[in-house]
Amino acid sequence: MFFRNTSRYPTDEVLSLVEFATSEVDMDLVCVNVKNSRSRAYSGYAYLGVPEISSAPPESEYLITIQLGPPELFPIVPDRRRGAPRIEVSSWREALVTVAAHEANHIDQYRRGLSRSEVACERVDAGMLERYREERALALPRPHEQMALFA
Repeated sequence: MFFRNTSRYPTDEVLSLVEFATSEVDMDLVCVNVKNSRSRAYSGYAYLGVPEISSAPPESEYLITIQLGPPELFPIVPDRRRGAPRIEVSSWREALVTVAAHEANHIDQYRRGLSRSEVACERVDAGMLERYREERALALPRPHEQMALFA
């Protein structure tokens, strides 16, 4: 995977979240660009190929662009297609996990010659968001562990 972050968010954290969200997809020769959005909480696009005007490395075969808005645009309940799970995205981190998983699933569809299904991608992104929340909850100290710190 090739990666570029020009967003307002810390590069190390953005890269870690993208790697987490795309861990189930072959990201070889995929360029992921993460940038700012002023008007939308988040958006993304997976390209079948790489547009000529892109600054992606020449060896890239696919391009994913992700835009993240400022923290004050969260939480948000995105519009979803019929048949897709309803989700609430509470932060830019959750937005990044959601959109990166969604767009990576499109790359998987392209590579495998599958039909381009938005509902399938929305199911994948909801599952990855749930996994992110579960793993994050496991990493947080439990209340009794926090109390021991103050004893």
